[in-house]
Amino acid sequence: MTKNEYLTSPLERASYGSFFFGQNIIYVLQFQFLTYYYTESVGLSIASATLLLLVARILDAVYDPIMGAIVDKHPFKKDKYLPWIRIATYFVPLSLVFVFVNVGQTYSQKLIYAYVTYILWGMLYTISDSPLFSLSTAMTNHVYERDKLIAFGRFAAALAAISSSVFMSLKGGIGWTGSIGIYALLAFICMMPLQFAAKERVRYKRSKDITFAKIYRFLFKNKKLLIYYIGFLAISSTNTLQTMAAYFANSNLGNENIVTVIMAVSILPVLIIAPMLPMLIKKFGKKNLTVFSCVMAIMLCIVQYFAGYGVFAVFLTIAAVRVVFMQIPLLIYGMFTADCIEYGAYINGERTEAVSFSVQTFVTKLASALCGTICLQLLGAFGYVEKVKEQTPFALSGIWILMSLVPVAGYAVMLIIMLFFYNLSEQQVAQMSAVNRLRDIDSTARQ
Repeated sequence: MTKNEYLTSPLERASYGSFFFGQNIIYVLQFQFLTYYYTESVGLSIASATLLLLVARILDAVYDPIMGAIVDKHPFKKDKYLPWIRIATYFVPLSLVFVFVNVGQTYSQKLIYAYVTYILWGMLYTISDSPLFSLSTAMTNHVYERDKLIAFGRFAAALAAISSSVFMSLKGGIGWTGSIGIYALLAFICMMPLQFAAKERVRYKRSKDITFAKIYRFLFKNKKLLIYYIGFLAISSTNTLQTMAAYFANSNLGNENIVTVIMAVSILPVLIIAPMLPMLIKKFGKKNLTVFSCVMAIMLCIVQYFAGYGVFAVFLTIAAVRVVFMQIPLLIYGMFTADCIEYGAYINGERTEAVSFSVQTFVTKLASALCGTICLQLLGAFGYVEKVKEQTPFALSGIWILMSLVPVAGYAVMLIIMLFFYNLSEQQVAQMSAVNRLRDIDSTARQ
């Protein structure tokens, strides 16, 4: 550790993880249950819900990078990222509540309301996600310390996913909006401390005349970032387990409340592996860890399909093991982004953290929409009928294929990218970070 490398305090790490927990409660609820809510509660058709998700993500393609560029070009007077965190703390949880309010008497009214509230949620979520990850680069410039900070946040995100496992049971008692309201309040309470605890102690020298054109040109020169996120988009958009769990429980198992058991058992093992990630990364490297996880995920998805769900205990056991390997690449993606930011600063001579993390935010939301689109379109192709309890054998078979086999395609793409196209190691990142630090980091720090 050199005199120009800064560590975070335990309170900062706890607050950073707490914000991740609250933010991911918001994200996980819409990811897991929104398509089910739109089709089974609001009464939207599969075609309408699919188009809504795609339109929202097309708009994300426009305003997510703009938001990132605004953060990079126009920092606030005192801090660069914390003011955005403050805004997100209040408005992101509230926006989710409006998404899950069923209003309107006619189909058109319901559809218009769904468009307005879901698109607004997506815009506000961008304000929380890109500055949150970017904040890690301002809290510390030590690579391993930064990885630990993000790993701590991803562990908290796994806890958020587990908290959603009881949502359907709660919904059965007080309804969709009431249940979402309770979760949104919890998210708000957990997101609140970070704005007071975190310190942006690392100051980078930045060009005063940097333009939006330069920011975007730097972004597209960062080939490592763009290559990695092709793979991340593939695995995220085919990670159908959470999206399909409610459909599977309701149709194949005959009881939608069983989704609580499925989600709990399939997510709990992640809590074991998440705290170990910094150690595993230090020993094997992020790339090798991703390659191994992809291979294991592909194998276990195939095993899951052929094992079936006739013996529920066997189904849960395999699901619990495979989700560990499926989730590892999804837990460390922020660390890859941070590495690519160092690479971008090294080749461009200018740091553009926020716009780089806005790519991460955009791809994350795009993957969510694509996953929902894939699920809805394949459900329709297999003959699934909304609001019908008894589905045809062909539809039930389709739901099972979506639950088990579809992720194979995404993890195969990521495996190919990691093996043949992405070649940035931890050692290279550390060397680039040292060069960047000597060139760009102001020697003063705010304690």
